[in-house]
Amino acid sequence: MRNKPLGRESVLFFLCTLLTMTITGCSTGKRTAGNVADSTLVIAMLGDANYLNPVIGATVTSSNVYGLLYPGLLESEFDTTSGLLNFVALEKRLRQTEGKPAGSEAGGALAKTWKMSDDYRSITYILRKDARWNDGVPITSRDFKFTYRLYGDPLIASPRQQYLAELVGAERGAIDFDRAIETPDDTTLVFNFHKQVPEQLALFHTSLTPVPMHRWKDVPASEFRQSPLNQKPLGAGPYLLQDWLKQQQIELVSNPDCALPKPGNISRILFRIVPDYTVRLAQLQTGAVDVVENIKPEDFEGLKSSKAGVDIKSVGLRVYDYVGWSNIDQDAYHRDGTIEPHPLFGSAKVRRALTLAIDRQSILDGYLGEYGVIANTDISPSLKWAYNDAIEPYPYDPGEAAKLLDEEGWRSGPDGIREKNGRKFSFVLYTNSGNARRNFASVIIQQNLREIGIDCKLDVQESNVFFENLRLRKIDAWMAGWSIGLEIDPLDGWGSDLEKSRFNFTGYRNPRIDRLCELAKSELDPRDARPYWIEYQEILHRDQPTTFLYWVKETQGFSRRIRGEEVNILSTFYNVDDWTLSPSPSVAE
Repeated sequence: MRNKPLGRESVLFFLCTLLTMTITGCSTGKRTAGNVADSTLVIAMLGDANYLNPVIGATVTSSNVYGLLYPGLLESEFDTTSGLLNFVALEKRLRQTEGKPAGSEAGGALAKTWKMSDDYRSITYILRKDARWNDGVPITSRDFKFTYRLYGDPLIASPRQQYLAELVGAERGAIDFDRAIETPDDTTLVFNFHKQVPEQLALFHTSLTPVPMHRWKDVPASEFRQSPLNQKPLGAGPYLLQDWLKQQQIELVSNPDCALPKPGNISRILFRIVPDYTVRLAQLQTGAVDVVENIKPEDFEGLKSSKAGVDIKSVGLRVYDYVGWSNIDQDAYHRDGTIEPHPLFGSAKVRRALTLAIDRQSILDGYLGEYGVIANTDISPSLKWAYNDAIEPYPYDPGEAAKLLDEEGWRSGPDGIREKNGRKFSFVLYTNSGNARRNFASVIIQQNLREIGIDCKLDVQESNVFFENLRLRKIDAWMAGWSIGLEIDPLDGWGSDLEKSRFNFTGYRNPRIDRLCELAKSELDPRDARPYWIEYQEILHRDQPTTFLYWVKETQGFSRRIRGEEVNILSTFYNVDDWTLSPSPSVAE
């Protein structure tokens, strides 16, 4: 898992995560010392993956799984002192870290080293020679060039198209891949940019996960998402896909041929899909599962004293919950591409009123307590070098919210629901099933909005259905979450080009945001970009394209039979391939 720097791919929805059934295919039976359970790690989460393909996978669930299946060009580290991401090849580090060797300790990177050109317009990687796909075919520079064509193909519509925005030709609307990516030999990979690109950003954007060219080269782009090859990933990571029963389980087995750097220590990993939190919690307490994410603070003591033996580990702040408001009229956009303000949420003043009307502190007090922090924008307090700590959170102020709505022409109707031009301020707030925290928050939000004359109905959708509807921009109001990229690069979420910015579900468009992102990314030292990110946060705070609710200090439950886990802001499963299991006691499931 350490072989991939995490961007906004993690990006999508820490809520939608993995998981699986036991080896026997059910939750009954015994896990006893010496049986197959001693070599099986069971992780329980609320939702299934959408794709196990790095080109189109768009949820944390997907990236957690394909991160174990596919190789990565670089490894990554996070500096908690500065909040900066570090990139590591076999023989080189972007920033030297005290007590660390010059290159990778783990040895999982495909890149031996890299060199940035003096004019910052190209970066050259030298790849290792001993890396092979699981079918024995060597991994070469051509696999990367081929895969980047997939990432950039509009028919495939990868959510990571913005990562290619600096490549030659992108400035004219179409990447010239023959010039943008060169492969003079099997182990030399050159990316050419149409402008100066800081080394940090170049490393981030050129380290997207590759897929094997020989496996995918005959699949037309129009058939890529539907290809049966998506169910049979050919990778080179520490694990292999053994079985994928949709909405039930994802089963991985250790890859005996992995040399990037080695086979996974644990023989089998099961990602069990358990949509209901109380069921996940009960299975952790009884020892039926080994890991459950996002444990409620009030459940800590019960878990720690449970028969199975559970430790709670926390990390943050990388994940935030938000309420999304469609800034544009989705019907008009889908009909002919017309950009018009949404009849309810198209005004920034209305969106500020909605934020003022929501009692975010009550949600924190009632659910997360000390494990939550009010959010102002999507730049985390953990990214200390860029975070704007001068912004004051909007208070809970229903009186001011009502005043702003009055000013926008939304006046109380005969039934107490606000109206404007014959339209009631009434909508459905959607969220995904199985997330107890969002269910709790949505009820408070519904009550808060009703108090200022807004009719908010609630609806819960199965996770994959919910996220697909978001991707297709079919929902006007929703509650979801983001796991942010640790390299700040938010254009895929806020960029005005809605066809390229695949995570811009709100349709928010602000040319100044586009410009600030470009200016920030042009600074050769990321710390020099701080003034741009300060202004960026001020604009988002003013415009409220979404209501940023709170940052979550993630709390994960781990069975005490797990050894060697290193949980950090990069991922709960950062070094899962290095974990081991001690023999489990007899525990009834």
